This record gives sequence, structure tokens and C-alpha cells, in this order.
Amino acid sequence: MVLNSSTSITGRLKEEPLVAVGTVATMAAFTYASIGVYRRRFKQSQWGMRGRVIMQGLTVAALVGYGFMRNKEVEKTPKLDARPINWERLEREAREAEQQGSEKVDPAIAKLTAKLAKQKEAASVFAADPSATKPADK
Repeated sequence: MVLNSSTSITGRLKEEPLVAVGTVATMAAFTYASIGVYRRRFKQSQWGMRGRVIMQGLTVAALVGYGFMRNKEVEKTPKLDARPINWERLEREAREAEQQGSEKVDPAIAKLTAKLAKQKEAASVFAADPSATKPADK
């Protein structure tokens, strides 16, 4: 796996600081609630758990927001591996190849083409006489 700024932890912290802050805040609220349960302070534990739910929700919202922002950035950037196809040039080259005939055809391709033509002629599906393919009635 190649590490770059978007896959390393420090790179992610720089790109998405709200997620790190939300995670720490969620852990702090959970710790506050746990201390309240341990000391039997139910009001403290209730506020801690409510805070945890709120902080966790905000963290998930930050994750979703960063995901949408990253998706929009990906859509805006042009794809480098896709090149435009010059259809006129391809058509011109195909016509030139047809005009030149089998001179520039690879011998292996010519051999396979001839073999395919023989198979088509020999196959009953491609036979000229449709009655030849029907079984004889008894």
C-alpha cells in the first residue's frame, strides 16, 4: 500500500480535522458518563451519555460532509487515463487496411480467420440447404 497525504494518519488529520476533534469529544463525554456511573451520580452519567450521543452524531455528520466534499472534488478533476477517441482517424486507418488487403494482416490472424471460415462452412447451422440439418423422419 502506498502512503500519501490522503492515506497517512497525519494527512487525514490535516484534511479532516473535525473528525479527530469529534472523536476526542465523544471519548471525553463517554469518560465523563463512565465516571458518573462509577460514583453513582446518575445526573452526571445522563449528561455524559447525552453528550456522547451528540458528539458522535456530529462526528458522523463531519465524516459524511467530508465524503461529499471529496466526491465533488473527484468529479471535478479530469480523468487522466481517458483519452478522446479520434473516430475519423480510426475509420481512415480501417479503410486503408481494407484496401491493402491481406498484405499487412498478421499470419496468425489470417490462419485463424481461414480456420473459422472452414468451420462455418462445415457446420450444419451454416449450411446452405436447411433441409440438410433436419433429422430424417421414421
